[in-house]
Amino acid sequence: LSHVSSVDTMAARCLLLLSCIVLFSSLFSISLSINVSWVQFLISVNDTWYPEEYNKLCIATVKTPQMRPNQKPNMTNAIQVGSCDHGPLIFSVQGNQLDITFHSSVIEDASPPACSIDWNFQYVNPSQTSTGYSPLPGCYTAESREGYHMTYYWFYIIDWLIA
Repeated sequence: LSHVSSVDTMAARCLLLLSCIVLFSSLFSISLSINVSWVQFLISVNDTWYPEEYNKLCIATVKTPQMRPNQKPNMTNAIQVGSCDHGPLIFSVQGNQLDITFHSSVIEDASPPACSIDWNFQYVNPSQTSTGYSPLPGCYTAESREGYHMTYYWFYIIDWLIA
């Protein structure tokens, strides 16, 4: 009987240690080695800089297919965001950061829209003080065409698979 209770005590200690490691890593954004198989994004584009006489106001959102990280732009299919924009989307995951770049057809003479998402591989839990935030991890950027026409981009992680 004493052997069983020492095994139970050891199991309880291991479980407590594992719980502490997981809690510590989520509190301090320490990444355990996690292999991301694929991610799906919501991409929104606001390309409404045109003067009213052109009557071209374009705001669109699209859900991407499942996409693998660390691909080259020429190895991915172009993502069509309504009639606003299209182009290859690439991303990489390093620790708790996802870096995303959209090779836009709209942005011609500037760097492609890019931003980073701090991500702990969970949805964001809203609180009473942050009710305006999305539960989806995401980032936002704005780029210009010809130096003064701004196009705005939002990228949100909507689904993923950890291998």
